[in-house]
Amino acid sequence: ERSGPYRSWGEAKIAEVLNGYKIPFLYEHPLAVIDRGKTKIWYPDFQLPFYGLLIEYFGRPTDPSYAEGMVKKQGVYQSNGISALFFTPTLFQKEGWPSALVGKIEGLLEDRVRDCQSRIRQNSPGNGRDASSGR
Repeated sequence: ERSGPYRSWGEAKIAEVLNGYKIPFLYEHPLAVIDRGKTKIWYPDFQLPFYGLLIEYFGRPTDPSYAEGMVKKQGVYQSNGISALFFTPTLFQKEGWPSALVGKIEGLLEDRVRDCQSRIRQNSPGNGRDASSGR
C-alpha cells in the first residue's frame, strides 16, 4: 500500500527515521549491478551515498515468491560487493525500533572501520609483511 512518495508504509517509516536523524538518502535511485553475468539496473529502496550502503525493506517476507526475490537480492548485492541492510515488518514490532535501525547502520560502519584498522596494522612497516602484496 502506497504511503506518499513511498511504495509502502514500511518504507515511509524508514524514510521518516532517516530524515529525523538527518541521514541523507536517495529513494529508488538507479544502481547498476551484475546479475548472472549481465549488467542490470535495479532501484534499491534507499541508497545512503555518504555511508556507502543500501537499505532494502521487504514488506511481504512470508510470500514464497517474494521471499525468493529477497534471497536473490541479498546474493546479488553480496556478489557485487555492495553493503546492504535488509529489514522486514518485524523491525517495527520492537520498542525503540528507530534506534535499532540507526544502530544497524552504525554497527555496519563500525565493522568497516575495524576491518580497515586491522588491514593497516597487518600491513604496517616493520611487521614483516609486504604491504603491496598483503603478504
